[in-house]
Amino acid sequence: MYVTKHLLTAFFIASLFSHVTLAEQLEAEYSNQLSLASLTEKVYQRLPGKAGEAKYEQLRQANDAVTNTLFAAPAIANLSHYNDAIGSSDGFQEWESGVDLPLWLPGQKQKQQALSDKIAAELPAYQQQLRLQASGEVRQLLWQVKLAEVQLEQATIAWQTARKLEQDVEHRVKAGDLPRTERLLASSNTLETLSKKADAAALLKQQLKVYALITGETALPSVVVEEVAPAVDWKQTHPRLLLQDQVIARLQAEMGVAQFDAAVNPNLAVGVRRERGDFDESFNNSLGLGISFAFDDSRFSQPAIAKAGAELADAQVERQALLRELDTRLLTRQQQLASTQEQLALVSKQDATTQQYYQLQKRAFDLGELNLIDLLRSQVLANTSQSRKRELEVQIKQQKAALNQALGVIL
Repeated sequence: MYVTKHLLTAFFIASLFSHVTLAEQLEAEYSNQLSLASLTEKVYQRLPGKAGEAKYEQLRQANDAVTNTLFAAPAIANLSHYNDAIGSSDGFQEWESGVDLPLWLPGQKQKQQALSDKIAAELPAYQQQLRLQASGEVRQLLWQVKLAEVQLEQATIAWQTARKLEQDVEHRVKAGDLPRTERLLASSNTLETLSKKADAAALLKQQLKVYALITGETALPSVVVEEVAPAVDWKQTHPRLLLQDQVIARLQAEMGVAQFDAAVNPNLAVGVRRERGDFDESFNNSLGLGISFAFDDSRFSQPAIAKAGAELADAQVERQALLRELDTRLLTRQQQLASTQEQLALVSKQDATTQQYYQLQKRAFDLGELNLIDLLRSQVLANTSQSRKRELEVQIKQQKAALNQALGVIL
């Protein structure tokens, strides 16, 4: 009675889980209308760093506004009036008006224009770096989904195998070939594989939700496999290095502008004067023209030049550190791919042997020469071996995509 009660409970749970699992098959949706490039563009448009593109246009416009002015600083108008009304009161008056026109120093305007050009050139490099970042996110999201799919696929196969074995055991128990306790063991094995299948389905569902959150898409591109790009001259084309090169070029231009910081521009003064000595005299009108310039003002620009030079040196050091980081990452990706390919060759041989072993064990069980526990052990070995092989196959494709990311290949 005790055994029968637990048998009914186990069967009820098994059929309940089986019904739910079969009714809620989870599969990723794929679309031929969606490509890796179009998906990357969608992610690029949603990147937080996209908002940073506006700063380059603002900086360029602000610098152009200075570069395109006629004078190096604002022109200054002045007006003066003198009289002796509160003194001798002889009628002396003097009116003077003029304008001060700061002139550009030799090469100053050209340096300012060069800075505008470097700021404008930095924007495309920044956009390419963002597209590489978007490519990395797309690659990571897609292959997380693909790995979760494989895990669900293998968990489903293991559950189907266990369910088939359970049905076989049930028939043999009814025929009196096996004791009733074997039915409980087979049912427990089915429930265990069903639980793993549920975990794999939950993981896939989670990965699909993250994918939809980041990309704004529910479907995946039909083609996600990449071929490894050539590693020749990648240092000349990697977006992160190119952006850093543009940062260095801009800082060099800023250093050129810093040479004129705190410098006193030559000042052209143009004015008129209207004056008389007393009430009996007529007003005398004259035109004035003058120029002023500083002596030895270059030393006052040294702090700005030193600061710009320090920022430039930091950027150059950062580029060297970035290059070392990229070199290390590329080497790591290459070694990981080679190692995984070697593992797959070995695991494939192991899987073939394990599957053959399982079939022999299954035949021995069918002939009554093997107990159920030993068969289940060999079944676990076969499932594990096959799952490992499938995961390695997907990991190789994933690592090829990661290697392209390390090479700076934009999708």
